[in-house]
Amino acid sequence: MTQSVESFVHDTVEAVRPLDKAYQLAEWEAALNGTPEAIQRSQEAQATWMRYWADRERYSQAKRMYDARAAKDPLLARQLKLVYLSAASNQQDDATIDELTRLESEATAKYVNFRGRVGGKELNDNEIEAILHQGKDSAEVREAWEASKQVGAQVAKSVRQLARVRNAAARAQGFRDHFQRSLTLDEIDENELLSLFADLEAATRKPYQELKHRIDGLRATDFGVDRADLRPWHYGDRFFQEVPPLGHVNMDGLFEGKDLVALATATYDGLGLEVRDILARSDLYARPGKNQHAFCIHIDREGDVRTLNNLVPTKRWASTILHELGHGVYDKYIDRDLPWMLRQPAHTLSTEAIAQLMGGLTSDPAWLTGILGLSKPEANRLSAPMRDHERAQRLIFTRWCLVMTYFELAMYADPERDLDTLWWDLVERYQMVRRPEGRKQPDWAAKIHIATVPVYYQNYELGYLVAHQFEDRIRRTAGGIVGEKKAGRWLLERVFKPGAKEDWASHVRTATGEPLNPKYFVRAAS
Repeated sequence: MTQSVESFVHDTVEAVRPLDKAYQLAEWEAALNGTPEAIQRSQEAQATWMRYWADRERYSQAKRMYDARAAKDPLLARQLKLVYLSAASNQQDDATIDELTRLESEATAKYVNFRGRVGGKELNDNEIEAILHQGKDSAEVREAWEASKQVGAQVAKSVRQLARVRNAAARAQGFRDHFQRSLTLDEIDENELLSLFADLEAATRKPYQELKHRIDGLRATDFGVDRADLRPWHYGDRFFQEVPPLGHVNMDGLFEGKDLVALATATYDGLGLEVRDILARSDLYARPGKNQHAFCIHIDREGDVRTLNNLVPTKRWASTILHELGHGVYDKYIDRDLPWMLRQPAHTLSTEAIAQLMGGLTSDPAWLTGILGLSKPEANRLSAPMRDHERAQRLIFTRWCLVMTYFELAMYADPERDLDTLWWDLVERYQMVRRPEGRKQPDWAAKIHIATVPVYYQNYELGYLVAHQFEDRIRRTAGGIVGEKKAGRWLLERVFKPGAKEDWASHVRTATGEPLNPKYFVRAAS
């Protein structure tokens, strides 16, 4: 007897739910502790989850049903498609799964436990970032920047092998390489993406050149060097993906002595969105052996939402906790009456859009007065510098996303090529930062996403575009975001509750009334 679509989806979900939860819990534990035992448990849970989805019979059945459009009900059809995409994304044999999870776990352990050595002392990422952001001595910031890249040499061999293994699995399915497979099975058209990114590069080139010229002047003055002598370590950040001091105001000084958790709670209270339960489950401060980055995780699609942060009282971390809680409220407020497969954001870029929208509030004048507690005269004084800072952030991060996306496109096209030189070719082209003379190191491998979250960075940039489109509609509807419960209700009804009922493009159209339109971002960045 032929199995119905309903029973096939039901049986699939009932089997994968406990595996998915075990995987999420293992990932959380490994991020918190980074011990060999925790990393091993995470590897085993990931392999078990991947083997379930890799089952050839399950994949073949899902593909047959999907190709035949066997599900007539829209919600069931969407569940079937997500089952099919999950299975298709994990089509590889046991030996490949074992190698992938081993390599990823080895790399993760090195990233999590890495501490750069500066002056013979091990420093965590926050300490290195502080030197880069606050330093005014070229030798000091160069040593800190070079220390931040030391992890690259430790993981480069594994990352290159990961690219080979991922490519082999993709080609076995008929894809050109892992880059193409990742986008296709993530419902992103590669040609449309690259065309869009070419347009964004052209639209941001002149304003970015002008911004970069201004930044170079300020940084050269700060360090007492000629513009021609500026190098990557002079830009206040390990990868120049954040805005360096622009000379207007000490942004971090606004947050000295502030309780970032209290500020975040008040921000979401103003929208009518409760985050105290998320914060209670979260891990918020740095310690040895802990993952030094930040992320949000939904353990069970039943509301167990947590964030990992490494908070210090700076603007960056104030924005980061708002960003991660943006992911968190999206997950939390998805309609629990939806089927399990649909209890997730419409797409990664959709939840990135909300995270970007919320993280950007630290530059909103209404946030400075209503949440941070500045006086109106002080907020008015800072309003122009803050807008300038936020515009600079859009431009800088967009150019950084171009580096990451084009690097992965080229790396998966040919993992054997000279990736060290490729990296700096792209940095010089898109970020307009001069490479260090004579440096021959795998600096590209110091970026954790390339190893453990491959072909992901386009979601940040697409999220930026969607965030600006959402913001346009929210401001038209509610008049603002900070302290506006009407804005929170718009997000709840238009974005969060629908979950993954629609693909991301349809979701954007349904929420905003038009397809994705980059004009809102370009207008804000120009």
